[in-house]
Amino acid sequence: MSRGDLNGYFQVKHRFFNTIIIIICISHIALFSVHGVFAEVACPQPLKMVSSSPVHLSEGVSTDGTIIITWDKAALENLSEGLRDLKPVLESVNIAGGRYGMGTLLTTEWGIGGTVSWKDNVETITPEAPLEPGTQYRLWTYLYLTINDGKPQSCAGIGGEVVFKTSGTTPDDGNPVRNIDLSKIYHGDEYGHGDITGNVKELNPALDVMTVDDIKKGRVSVVIYKGVPVLKEGQFVPFGMIQVGDKVSVRFTGGRAVTVDIQNPLQ
Repeated sequence: MSRGDLNGYFQVKHRFFNTIIIIICISHIALFSVHGVFAEVACPQPLKMVSSSPVHLSEGVSTDGTIIITWDKAALENLSEGLRDLKPVLESVNIAGGRYGMGTLLTTEWGIGGTVSWKDNVETITPEAPLEPGTQYRLWTYLYLTINDGKPQSCAGIGGEVVFKTSGTTPDDGNPVRNIDLSKIYHGDEYGHGDITGNVKELNPALDVMTVDDIKKGRVSVVIYKGVPVLKEGQFVPFGMIQVGDKVSVRFTGGRAVTVDIQNPLQ
């Protein structure tokens, strides 16, 4: 996980503002303070994936594991010139599925040995070892930006994700992550924020995952990372206190759940 404070410049025009907070969604959230900000402050254009190989939600993917992401070239260049070089940020790649569980930092010096290389706006990601056959994977990198001009303003997330399934026979190893549809993991809206409310339909204590029948979105799965406060009747309780049938409200910030409130079951 990326750590520490990074000092830099987000150049716009004329007078100074206090702080821009960048949240990088990797295996955990990291906060970076950027000082020396000028007016007129506005959210930068979002950076999105143009294409990926394998294609998002594809099946029958080779287990050699190489993932190629093509980023919007103009947006990448503009953001790198006006904000900071984004390539090192986009090299902080998470992967979930199989031996990686619900999420592991794959690359950078804090990762598990995956590598990244670039050719212009094309990023090639190579896991530390071949992927497992018949296994669904989710690979992602996100950056969330909040501009503070007296009143915080959230910007659309920078980055994206790819979900795919490899070819071959699924290992019969009892790994609980194989029972989770990684494409249904909810991590907030385009700004990394969100609220879901509904009955708990499924629980997977081994992975700290619960599936909620949200009153607007339908069934979504949520990862409750270690340390996220879970409250019941105003008291902090462990994740294991959540039961199927409970009504819960979950709030998201920075692309992950930050609070869980257990209420009475929906009638």
